[in-house]
Amino acid sequence: MKRFFMRNISLLSGLFGAAIAIFICTLLYYGNTYFSELYGALVAFCIAFFSITGILIGRAFEKLKRTAMLDDLTQLWNKRYFNIRLSEELERSKRKGAPLCLAYVDIDDFKIINDKFGHVVGDTVLVNMADIFKRNTRNLDIVSRWGGDEFVIIFPDTTPRYGLIIANRLKKAVAASRDCCYTTISVGFVEIHDGWEVDDVLREVDFMLQKAKTIKNSVVASEFN
Repeated sequence: MKRFFMRNISLLSGLFGAAIAIFICTLLYYGNTYFSELYGALVAFCIAFFSITGILIGRAFEKLKRTAMLDDLTQLWNKRYFNIRLSEELERSKRKGAPLCLAYVDIDDFKIINDKFGHVVGDTVLVNMADIFKRNTRNLDIVSRWGGDEFVIIFPDTTPRYGLIIANRLKKAVAASRDCCYTTISVGFVEIHDGWEVDDVLREVDFMLQKAKTIKNSVVASEFN
């Protein structure tokens, strides 16, 4: 993307320089005979040049901004983006009274995979795991890599009963996948209540995850109405 951006800027800069050179050479050769026509053409070219340059710079910054919010390995949203969106969804849930749930996922015995098969295989498992999560969640769900072998999923506008259906679907899909070395996942799941802040949510969902990890290949949820 950076090379594409620099290549286009270089091309436009070259055209701009060529236009200036042509303008000066023509002016020196013809004197003032065609000055007004050349001046008008040059102004139009400058306007077009800076407009196109502005568009390219804007697009480049948007791509850079998006890239900064993605996990390099899995191409899921990263922890930074998750924190931003969780705060936004908490505020939206309070304002509109919309249901909101969160799942915290950990790969069971992931260290064994790294130790036995190496980190290259471990990274492949993480990528395949991310692909399973993307295929088995909805477009409105926010799937992020928290770090290491941990993932978090925000379920906006989702009742806990339906959120648990998705969480269990993820658990079954991972257990059935050969691409994940037949590993399993543990999932902590919470319905977010009125008055909860980010720290409250993370503390509660981590508590649920720790319970799930003692069982493995399980989904453990907090009590809900």
